[in-house]
Amino acid sequence: MKNKILLIIIGAIAFIGQAQVSQNYKQIAKESEANYYTIVTQARQEFSEMDLSIRKNSQAKKQFERWVFYWQPRVNADGTFPNELQGYYNAGILSNTGELQKPFIAKSTQSNESWTNVGPAQADLNNNGYTNYPQMGRLNTLLRIKHPTTRSQDVLLVGAPDGGIWKSNDGGATWAPKLDFAAGIGVTDIRTVPGTTTANYLTRPIYVSTGDYDGQQSKSIGVLKSTDGGETFSSTGLTYTPDQQMTMGDIIVIDANTVFVAEKQFIKKTLDGGATWTNAYDSQFANSLIGRAAFNGTEIMFTSGQEVYYTDNYNNDVNWDAYDFTSNVNKKSVTTDANGDFYTQDQSGRIRKFNKTSRTFVDFGTIPPGYDSQSGYNQALVINNSLFLTGAVRGASSTNNGATWTNTLNEAWTGPTDSGVYVHSDHHRMGQLDTDLEFWSVNDGGLNYVTYASTTDIKPTTTYLSSNVIVTQSYSIAINPSANDDSYLMSNQDNDAFSKRNGSWYAVNLGDGIQSAINYNNADIRYASDQNGGIVQTNTGFQGQLNGNGNFVSVPSASFYFPLEMNKTNPNFLYAGSNDVYKIDATNAMNLTISPTNSGLTDLISIATHGNAIMAASFSSIKFSSNGGTTWTSIGLPTGTSGEISSVDFDGTNNNNMYVTYSGYNNNSKVFKTTNGGTSWTNISSNLPNIVTYEVMLKQNQSSEYLFLATELGVYFTNNSGTSWSRLGQGLPNVNIRDIEIHYTADKLVAGSFGRGLWEINIANSTLSSDSIDAPTVEVTVYPNPTSDLLNVKIADSKQYNYVMYNVVGGIVKKGTISDKGIDVSELAQNMYLLRVYNDATSVTKKVIIE
Repeated sequence: MKNKILLIIIGAIAFIGQAQVSQNYKQIAKESEANYYTIVTQARQEFSEMDLSIRKNSQAKKQFERWVFYWQPRVNADGTFPNELQGYYNAGILSNTGELQKPFIAKSTQSNESWTNVGPAQADLNNNGYTNYPQMGRLNTLLRIKHPTTRSQDVLLVGAPDGGIWKSNDGGATWAPKLDFAAGIGVTDIRTVPGTTTANYLTRPIYVSTGDYDGQQSKSIGVLKSTDGGETFSSTGLTYTPDQQMTMGDIIVIDANTVFVAEKQFIKKTLDGGATWTNAYDSQFANSLIGRAAFNGTEIMFTSGQEVYYTDNYNNDVNWDAYDFTSNVNKKSVTTDANGDFYTQDQSGRIRKFNKTSRTFVDFGTIPPGYDSQSGYNQALVINNSLFLTGAVRGASSTNNGATWTNTLNEAWTGPTDSGVYVHSDHHRMGQLDTDLEFWSVNDGGLNYVTYASTTDIKPTTTYLSSNVIVTQSYSIAINPSANDDSYLMSNQDNDAFSKRNGSWYAVNLGDGIQSAINYNNADIRYASDQNGGIVQTNTGFQGQLNGNGNFVSVPSASFYFPLEMNKTNPNFLYAGSNDVYKIDATNAMNLTISPTNSGLTDLISIATHGNAIMAASFSSIKFSSNGGTTWTSIGLPTGTSGEISSVDFDGTNNNNMYVTYSGYNNNSKVFKTTNGGTSWTNISSNLPNIVTYEVMLKQNQSSEYLFLATELGVYFTNNSGTSWSRLGQGLPNVNIRDIEIHYTADKLVAGSFGRGLWEINIANSTLSSDSIDAPTVEVTVYPNPTSDLLNVKIADSKQYNYVMYNVVGGIVKKGTISDKGIDVSELAQNMYLLRVYNDATSVTKKVIIE
């Protein structure tokens, strides 16, 4: 034990002294004194000194900036890290000790309307000429329960980092989600009793290791268990409180009652089906990051970030011991071959074989060329007698015991002359199917089956199995609000962008898609951006324009996520934020230009625009421009708030009415409103749960105040100025909603989720409650309708009325007083508009067509 403690001390000193923050930020963040702001500053400095033209470096930077964007709205004000699932505890989905609390949705939802998932599924997606095309989204694990004779009757369960658990009863042809009430809880591993088949699986328990071991962006709530074949899940006796900040790895199921699972420091075991758990082994490292596991008979091997743990008899806890110590973090995959021998592969790609007699590891084969595990984010290994298969960013196979490798699963495949075949990048786990030449892989695109015709086959056959597992992680969405035609654009992590036009979805080549926009006067003109601030334009809705139409601008200093907003009255202008608010001019269809507005803001997080007015926010400041960004005025902030600004919006009819949301887990500090341009603010957070807020949006064409709020646990709304909030609608999983849009033509709200694709719901006034108007509605007639020049308004009332005319995105295009001279609409673009006629007692809205 003294030697063990000495090794720990030496390793910790070496780690602190040698590790680059840019390579080990996730591990550093687990230390008790870790500070988010310190990590970000130091890592960005290190990246600034790297050659980012080298793919491995640029990939590492992308992964880091993803991590930054994920943590920014969650981190505490002092830079310390809360539990990633803190919102689930705060909202009552999890008890204080981590047990699932299923009644949450029913007791918190007030609207009777139901959400509809609008996909897309992979079968709906036209690759659009994209040879290494996007797919549905990342999966972490697969449990295959075999049918004795027919693979199409297999029962499959897959786990996603943000999309919950999905089940198929027909070998992957159709799928259904099984953990919607906790869909944002990550899944690392799913296992059942060895030898289970479709004939007996309903009588065998299924165990789930929760969290996201690979991405480390979702903490574990412990082990879940299903006793009905994966239809429902409940907590076992192994659960965690928020302050335990637990990371959990693989699970080993020996029999119905005997289960081993990896924690940060301990290997836990249960002998009674999960009711009670004890420590089978203590690694002595508080953040050892024990994760991957394999077993053979009575032997089990777990790997960690610094050691490998092995026992030749799991029935005796004293048989466990540690091997292959490394001072720096070096995560490893592990597997066994047909002979029961164990192999590991570290972050560099080095494969080592375990000698059970000497209890030592020896190097085995060579490192696959171009191996890139992205600091252990994607690692998979399969060893058999005929063919070796390894997965990192790409997949490679070897027929000579790893002496040489061929890139047979090529994430960058562009055609028949390239090596291998296309399979999506970033392999998280691989396994063998029924023969030595059949494999499966779960990766950042989903689930693939891979079949080699022979050991020398370098172009295997692949089958994509998770077409209907909609776990797409969207950062932003856009809609065509001019018609109820289901036209959308969504930009997604790992899976580029999807653009729907004339009923068909088309792939867009972006990498990580970040932002989306659609011209509301011509829906074929669209904009999508990548993680480096590059914005591409299309004039065909991206149909036939995989990379856009050649018009391109780059937002200076954009670091992964940046806000992008289209002007609500002139769609030729867009505003992007990074180290300033930048104005993009698309007036010349063949030449996009971008210029700074000198707002004085940096680190932009949100932009709102109505008419010629712009409201822009950094994490700690708000500014307002009434003249399209020519000049800016500082807006006073609410007092007594905690956290950083996450979004802003304002009323197009009265710019003094503004709204701001704050991030972080700070109770009763979520949404604020001012009616005097920021001179004073009112806290309207009222009964909102203490969860992360992403975006507030005011429905612009109402006589009453309707606010919608995108959060980490769905969408909330209020129609009483924030006196009370309710969760909007039925059927939306408890998952991150990163972006929302109001479809004024169809009276729907559209929501982009991070982990469950695209959703929409009806938000007509009757959905939320009646529009609060004291006096009876008067009869209002507008004619001619459609019109092209003059619109007449006839009111069966002698009182004076005003009007506001909104376009399809809620932008105010005209306003004034009703008179017998009518309303001149000759300068308005051909489209649909909403005319609101009102006075102090009455409000009536009519649809008007300008042709």
